[in-house]
Amino acid sequence: GGPRPRPLSGARSLSTSLVFVAGEEGRLLVRLAARNTDGAARRQGGCGGGGPSIRMYSPALEAALRDVVPSTDPLDAPDFNPISHINKLFPNEESLGRADTFSAELQDQMTVLDEEILQTVRQQTSAGSSARKDLEGGKAAMRELFDKVRDIKAKAERSQTMVHEICRDIKSLDYAKRHLTLTITALKRLQMLVTATEQLSVMTRERMYAEAANLLHAVTQLLAHFEGYAGIRKIDELRAQVGELSDTLRAQVFDDFNRLSAQEGAPQPSQTETLLGACAVVDALGPAARREMVAWFSSWQFAPYKHAFQPYGDAGSLDKTELRYGWHRQLLRQFDETFVTLFPHAWHVGLSLTLDFCSITNKHLEEILDQARGSLDVAVLTHALQKTVEFEKEMHARFSAEARDREGGEGGEGEGGGEG
Repeated sequence: GGPRPRPLSGARSLSTSLVFVAGEEGRLLVRLAARNTDGAARRQGGCGGGGPSIRMYSPALEAALRDVVPSTDPLDAPDFNPISHINKLFPNEESLGRADTFSAELQDQMTVLDEEILQTVRQQTSAGSSARKDLEGGKAAMRELFDKVRDIKAKAERSQTMVHEICRDIKSLDYAKRHLTLTITALKRLQMLVTATEQLSVMTRERMYAEAANLLHAVTQLLAHFEGYAGIRKIDELRAQVGELSDTLRAQVFDDFNRLSAQEGAPQPSQTETLLGACAVVDALGPAARREMVAWFSSWQFAPYKHAFQPYGDAGSLDKTELRYGWHRQLLRQFDETFVTLFPHAWHVGLSLTLDFCSITNKHLEEILDQARGSLDVAVLTHALQKTVEFEKEMHARFSAEARDREGGEGGEGEGGGEG
């Protein structure tokens, strides 16, 4: 019937509440208060009632434990305060009536916890032994794996060394194959050169010009492959032999053409065939021999012209200029009838004859005009100029395409040279 008590607060509230409590409720509360007070003291590092101190964990570890084993039980809180917890459970004297029930519940929880702890300890003991075995097995497996990796690395290094050696051997074999191929090719070409030179010697002796021209082309091409073999006796001997045969062929060809110039009339069919082969030989001897042959033929053709139309001669006057052009037209007609099939078209012999005629005539007219200086007849000079222009137009119409062809093929080099 007295006044309602205030909530328990700390040790003072607890001591005050003990005055109004009797029986078992009071004894249980005293035990709880004593145990929890002692626990709080131990949390603070003290020794309550002579008991051991409680280990305090760091905040980081407490946070990790909350993450691993989350709990909403206030007893698991790191900042658990037993006095506050008791005051919360028993806020007044009337609430102490259920202290025994609460104590029994706590005892049951402790019993369950003890059983769980015991079972966990047993499992941990068994698991620890198994874990040690697994750990040893894992270490052995790691050692075995390490040994295998080391063996694989050693094998890889040996394989790499072997590959380098094989590549080096392959490179050496490749060089050997290349050199062997070059040697075989050079020997084959040398054999061909020796055979072609022997055949060329026979064809030269027999004056078989067509065959000799083909062989001379082949020998020249084969000798080009041996330019880097200077100083080798066999190659030098073959080169000297080919040079001697070329000189012999040149002399024979010009000898045959000289015979042609000494005879009257057109060459005979058999002679024409020989001279065609001789022209092929001249082509094989090179551009220098070809220019020499064209120059020889031009000199042979213009020997009568130089004699008949030389200054101071009967036809060497200015009023005979038209006769000069008529003479050259006759020469071109004779060339077309007799010699046009004898010389290859690529030689442009007709154009060379015309250029040489222009050059010779130019010199003659210069000399004639120089001699007649001061006594020239205007009518004669005008007539000569008119005929000269007509002749130039006629020759341009005939040889303009051929001149462009020769300039494109020979770089504009003319055999005879001269002015129109």
